[in-house]
Amino acid sequence: MSLLTRLLHICGSSSFLVAIYYDIFILDLPEDISPTREKFGGHFKYLTFLNMCLQFLFFTNCIFADFSAENSRICKLRDIVFASAAFPIGIFVGVIFWSLWAIDRELIFSVRFDGFFPAWLNHFMHTTVLPLQLGELYLCRHEYPSRKVGMSITAALTMGYLVWLNVIYYKAGFWVYPVFKVLSPSARPIFMIFCCALGAVFYFLGETMTNAFWPKLTVVAGGETGRKTRKSRRD
Repeated sequence: MSLLTRLLHICGSSSFLVAIYYDIFILDLPEDISPTREKFGGHFKYLTFLNMCLQFLFFTNCIFADFSAENSRICKLRDIVFASAAFPIGIFVGVIFWSLWAIDRELIFSVRFDGFFPAWLNHFMHTTVLPLQLGELYLCRHEYPSRKVGMSITAALTMGYLVWLNVIYYKAGFWVYPVFKVLSPSARPIFMIFCCALGAVFYFLGETMTNAFWPKLTVVAGGETGRKTRKSRRD
């Protein structure tokens, strides 16, 4: 495992830990600015917060995996979490947040937060996950599980969160994100289906890019092994 890969894992773990700590213990949003922040579900109603916890656990696992045998359980756990959760959900959070921001930031992150919400924290929550996950894909080889297993986990996590959003709405009477409030009752499920589909797209994107950067070994004449394409640039 290269030094650059280990530094990536340390940076990933520490940055999300800092963001989680700041979000829980230091960030103070007045109730008139964020009236539902402390209500039903607390921090765990926000996909951003759940993703930060996921990314922190994933990169922390990667640190331990860096010092473990390649076929160890901790490395197998790293690979399945990367394929089915850390990469697709992390990329989804970054892409959907900044896409909605570009359309109308009031749909996802009101301008009223700017005086209380540090810009660096916003980027730690919604931006850094993109280069960290892409760097992880490029620098560290991951064995993808079968599509049945990997996609099942991704689908369960994606649909589970959408169910959680609806539970919050029907129990507490508010939508976690403004975009759901402005959508009509007929458009809302379409947007949710789109989000599920986007999660699947990012799963296949991760799998495709992994196969491109890390071609598997193949058996050639004489029983020797060789790569389908070029050798890894990280070896």
